[in-house]
Amino acid sequence: MRIRRWIALAAVSAGVWLMSACGSEAGSYNEAGLSNYANGDYSQAVDSFANAIVADNQNPDYYVNQGMAYLELEDYDSAQSCFDSALRLDGSCQSAYRGKGIAYMEAEKYDEAVGAFNAALACESGRVSEAEYDILLYRGETQMRGGDYEGAIETYTVLLETKGEESQLYYLRGAAKIGGGDIEAGTADLDQAVKLSPTDYSLYLNCYYRLAAAGQTDTGVQYLQNALTIADNTADSHKYRGMIHFLLGDYSTALAEFEYVRDSADVETLIYIGLCYQAQGDSESCAAALSQALEQGGENPDVYYQMGMCMFSMEEYEESLDYLGKGLALDGGSYRREMLYMQALCYERLDRFSEALASFESYVALYGTSDALDKEMAFLRTR
Repeated sequence: MRIRRWIALAAVSAGVWLMSACGSEAGSYNEAGLSNYANGDYSQAVDSFANAIVADNQNPDYYVNQGMAYLELEDYDSAQSCFDSALRLDGSCQSAYRGKGIAYMEAEKYDEAVGAFNAALACESGRVSEAEYDILLYRGETQMRGGDYEGAIETYTVLLETKGEESQLYYLRGAAKIGGGDIEAGTADLDQAVKLSPTDYSLYLNCYYRLAAAGQTDTGVQYLQNALTIADNTADSHKYRGMIHFLLGDYSTALAEFEYVRDSADVETLIYIGLCYQAQGDSESCAAALSQALEQGGENPDVYYQMGMCMFSMEEYEESLDYLGKGLALDGGSYRREMLYMQALCYERLDRFSEALASFESYVALYGTSDALDKEMAFLRTR
């Protein structure tokens, strides 16, 4: 999961919203937990914070810290229990309400998440601080995920009025307006975001994705074309220009851009290289690039999905199933829906009809059906 990190450690310039303490046995365990957390060892961090709580069960900060570690482990129920314990000790603990909001958001309980973030905001009076900015960003993200675009627009407007004009905030508000169907007003905000950050390739790409998702691909393409006018020759520029040319359908030019960074390519770049080859009908080169991505980045659901698709195009259905299964074992990332569907197709191509039907039924239970899918399932029931 992605947790936006807010600074709250007295002696550190960047970190998560965790609380430090020292000078006692409990404080020492807490400091150990903070160190574990900073090193990405979240399970050990949970244990260290548990030791701090055993030594001093009256400090709400230790419960909050343990809850944040559980969030990183995607154990949202345990995280909620920790935050509730903190609130029993301090009913106005802003960091605990913030943690509850994050846990609810990641569990897709959006109304509860907004309520928790509002409670966190109510804990602070007076001027808006960095903590409140952070909570408002989370509230806006929750409203977007839950489809409350009017609420998100209001949240981002408050941020723009209090924090000042920032490119990210204009983009987020524009995305909310587009999500709510006001393409013209949303595009105006995107234009203002680009005006404030005219050399940010990722911003142009996000504008394209947002508009394309709203059925405004032609308008989105204009942002991609504008990005290609940026005068830049850094490694990152070649990567982003390659991505843009891929989206524009110019696969040869995309590969030429990626060639500048091939020796130092990250996982995302290798995925795009594979997709370029796949689009050109070169499945073997696609598989080679994606294999390199797996070697470099380890288990990655997005790479597993693309490998599954590549193997499917090569009619290697058993191998496709293997990769899709590995991706689904990691919760599927951003392609879980597609993986479940492709898994069913692989079973069907292998004449494993009962498994194909079961997979389609699981898919329908999660995502609904269509006339074509109903016909496909009816056919499978006859085999």
